[in-house]
Amino acid sequence: MAFKCVQGDSTSIPMYCGASSSLVAGELSVFDVSTGAAVSPVIDSTASLLAENVAGVVLNTPAAADVYCDVIPIRGQVWDYDCTSTPTTAMLGKVNDLTNSATVANSTTISTANTGFVRNIAIVDSTNKIMRGFILGGFDAVAN
Repeated sequence: MAFKCVQGDSTSIPMYCGASSSLVAGELSVFDVSTGAAVSPVIDSTASLLAENVAGVVLNTPAAADVYCDVIPIRGQVWDYDCTSTPTTAMLGKVNDLTNSATVANSTTISTANTGFVRNIAIVDSTNKIMRGFILGGFDAVAN
């Protein structure tokens, strides 16, 4: 499932991803600010990147030759997402990191500043490890 918008504006916009993109529909993308290049393409997010660089959720997997992809920017929407661990009520209200660009490393521990990508607000399906929450990033990045 990865990330699925369940409330709010899901309008996408084209963002530069470069010709060697590994982006996948439904996964979280970030601006690649590590290269120091004049242009910072969107790339798939990992647990080591910062929430302040979140671009949005990829709408469609780009073809091999595409240099742009459609991304839903983060604007306060509510999202359902896959989790690594079985959700519990002790995880609600907590800010958590990512396991990878499609899965949240949900925990009862609040993530450190600038690495927390989601704030959990509800358990959707504990059997299938799905929670609901806000994606934090860009101007919404959290500092705990």
